[in-house]
Amino acid sequence: MAQEFLKRLLPRTEVFSRGLYANPAYVVPQKVITALTKHDIPFTQHVSTQLTVTDLEKADLIFCMEQAHEELLLDRYSQYTDKIWLLADFAYNRRENIEDPISFEGRTFEKVADKLYQTCQAAAKRIEQDFNTQK
Repeated sequence: MAQEFLKRLLPRTEVFSRGLYANPAYVVPQKVITALTKHDIPFTQHVSTQLTVTDLEKADLIFCMEQAHEELLLDRYSQYTDKIWLLADFAYNRRENIEDPISFEGRTFEKVADKLYQTCQAAAKRIEQDFNTQK
């Protein structure tokens, strides 16, 4: 969801999502498609893809949703420490995990998805300011 939110918020910026434990057979649930539609984001297709060193080399910024994932990347790929950020830390200068909405249902899912979208908005604003990008 963060990938699609950031693509929408930063249309002139290449955004891609990778996972530490990606499963290419993963099927995006309807609740995610509905949440994207709420923000006028058309869903076409998503294939869960494993993170590679090439991805790390290519990226200007690497966002992690959880501190455990950030720490794992920092430990494994210390040469990229200047690129690796906890999403909330980048967006709000606050060390905070952003929960993955996928594990929730109903109103809780919507609340967590909205928080993710708001965090992506703040991150996009900082990217536009710090990297001088334009919509």
